[in-house]
Amino acid sequence: MIGIQKQILLLSDFHFKEFANYLLEVNAELPYKLITTIRQAKTPHESDELCRLTYGDSEEKTKKKFLQLTHHTFKLSVFLSRNYPNYLKHNLQQIEILLSKGEKEEANILADSLSDIAEKIEDFNTLIELYKFLAQQCFITESREAHKLHQKIDEFISLEQIKNSIYLHMREKLFYKSKEGVSKTQAVKNISFYNQYINHQCQSISILARYGKYHELSFLSHPDFFKPETLKEIDVLERDFLNNAYVIFHFLDDLYYKILGLRLQLDVSNNDTNQMLQEIKKMNEISSFLKYWKSYINIPEIFSFSVQVSYYMNTYGYTFRDDYHQFLPSDVSVNMNLLRQRIEKELTKEIYKDSKYIIKLINLKNYYAVILLTGDTSDRIKSTKILEDMLITYQQIPFQKYLDGIFITLIIGYFSLKDYNKVVATYKRYKKITTEQIVVKENDICIDVFYYTTQYITTQRKQYLEKLKLTYERARDFNHVCLLIKELRDYFVLPVNF
Repeated sequence: MIGIQKQILLLSDFHFKEFANYLLEVNAELPYKLITTIRQAKTPHESDELCRLTYGDSEEKTKKKFLQLTHHTFKLSVFLSRNYPNYLKHNLQQIEILLSKGEKEEANILADSLSDIAEKIEDFNTLIELYKFLAQQCFITESREAHKLHQKIDEFISLEQIKNSIYLHMREKLFYKSKEGVSKTQAVKNISFYNQYINHQCQSISILARYGKYHELSFLSHPDFFKPETLKEIDVLERDFLNNAYVIFHFLDDLYYKILGLRLQLDVSNNDTNQMLQEIKKMNEISSFLKYWKSYINIPEIFSFSVQVSYYMNTYGYTFRDDYHQFLPSDVSVNMNLLRQRIEKELTKEIYKDSKYIIKLINLKNYYAVILLTGDTSDRIKSTKILEDMLITYQQIPFQKYLDGIFITLIIGYFSLKDYNKVVATYKRYKKITTEQIVVKENDICIDVFYYTTQYITTQRKQYLEKLKLTYERARDFNHVCLLIKELRDYFVLPVNF
């Protein structure tokens, strides 16, 4: 039997139905026809017969197309690997059942197919249990192969151990409060650890080790992470992952999303807007078929919300303009509206009623408040109300490091509504609450910018122009903040030069 045939016949009824439905959802008509033809047959078809049933003939030219189809369909089993990485394991029980009925030949035929597919997808845990059966069978039947099979078990245990050790190294950073918690010696040691597995013959180990290395460099903001060749290496990593996406990683590990996250970090640091938006689109699409996010907060989607909100506000955040919606490009307006709808949908999830997700809910509400600023007057009023309610409702919750983000949104909201008294009152409240505990410097600078602009508009005192000028100097490292200050100056005709 060919590989795809073995794989489909190894699926449980549940997993087959899930895979078939997925192929229909993505309009993979020929792969769907192929797997249903395989599944419905009472006995396995020969390759030529499968080709004829799929394409109508089995001529040489058609056979090449059929071969490509089988490879493509096997790659589409990424849906199974990422949603149900244990989808082969029920066959171990089936082998036990067959042997209990005295059907040894059928059990060994099943074991042969299981071994083939489990090796292809690098399901080491299944292989360990399968080879235990094969080794014991050889011992019972006095076969000399038993020793070799135990050696294979050792090999698979070692491979699974390597994979787990890579995860162990990556997860150590969960206990570091910041990158300052990692010494230079430890950093070199960690990079060296990943390097030893980068060219490993097992794709799952090689891919995981390469991701671990760049994750480490990114976490440390290491200069090597920002080198031009890193971008090429991450592109190769993405390509290799997609070409081998059917291999098994730990359940709930959305590795492709994390690879794209590394790419996105580089795009942001390089100010590559077009590529950044392409990565966001990919991140939105690839998380959609991962069913386990129904039980958890969808981290990839939330991350894409934060990047999009930040991008739109940094680039098109001049909501104080009376002609804002005429100034806004139509495609950007459409995308902002779609983003708003997706955040609204996310906020309706029951999971946010769980108290342990309060901080994530606070962040999500702030993203929603930000995108509401790009709407009409009623949306902006709604935005400020959401934020004011949050500051009261969650005042006992320790979310100090998010306060500057909340207050900048609130101040922009009041400024856009021309409620200048509220801008001043909110600014004073912000300074009192934060007491120099600023997390994001550019947010703090922007808050000062809107406050000084408000004070000049309402009092015409030149001292605020001088302060605005000094703030412009503080903002030199943040191009979008400098552009905002110039936009405010030009729009409100402020008599100040930078």
